[in-house]
Amino acid sequence: MAVALPGGSLDERLERYLEGLRNGHGLEESEIEGNVVRVVVEPGLVPAVLRTARERLGILHLSFITVVDRVGSFELTYELLDLRGGQVRVRTTIEGEEPVIDSVTAVYPTANWHEREAYDMFGVAFKGHPDLRRLYMWQDHFDHHPLLKSFEISTKRTFEGLR
Repeated sequence: MAVALPGGSLDERLERYLEGLRNGHGLEESEIEGNVVRVVVEPGLVPAVLRTARERLGILHLSFITVVDRVGSFELTYELLDLRGGQVRVRTTIEGEEPVIDSVTAVYPTANWHEREAYDMFGVAFKGHPDLRRLYMWQDHFDHHPLLKSFEISTKRTFEGLR
């Protein structure tokens, strides 16, 4: 399989990425800052926006997914890299005590690990994920997500019996 990297100067590529995403999707916000295209979308549009980025714009790599607990909502940022210095950040916000968003593993296989990590640490579920299970925490009898702001640890209880 031959891979063709997007051509042109960095500024031209960033403009093309921004226009390609604007034309195909209803973006809430969009801008270019430095060598980063930043877009904000509704949660339901994330898979379509990422599919456009990969298939039409040629952005081949999803570097990571970050999650921020905003207490009552979660902010997810998908970081895409065009392998020639350009970046695209797709941000969305999901609400609720038990947040769910569509998986993008079919578009970017590297999302598999990052989605599992977000599930394990924050409790964000990814609908359609091929293997959504805990990554770091033990599977049985641990119903907590340690990076939530509401998570409290009792060192007495946690380290009891280890001394």
